[in-house]
Amino acid sequence: MSIVDPNNSGAVTFQAFIDFMSSETTDKDSADQVIASFKILAGDKNYIMADELRRELPPDQAEYCIARMAPYTGPDGVPGALDYMSFSTALYGESDL
Repeated sequence: MSIVDPNNSGAVTFQAFIDFMSSETTDKDSADQVIASFKILAGDKNYIMADELRRELPPDQAEYCIARMAPYTGPDGVPGALDYMSFSTALYGESDL
C-alpha cells in the first residue's frame, strides 16, 4: 500500500492507482499485474468491496468493474465481496467473464 499511498493517509487517489498501473505494466501487461493493483486497492484482501471500488475509481470505471465482477466465494469472503482475480484474468483472455 505504501507504493500508492506514500503519505499513509489510508486512501489511494485514482491518479496514484493509474501511475502504479502504468509503472507495473510498462514492461508487460498481465492479469497478474492487474490483480496486484486490485489487491493494493483492496487492502491486501483476496476480494474487493463495491464501496472500495467506488471510493478509489471514477464512477464509470467503478460501476463497470462492479457490474462485471463475480461474487467472491473464497473462505475468507464476506457478504458483498467481489472477485477481482477472475475479473482480471478474464480481461486478458485467460478465463471467461
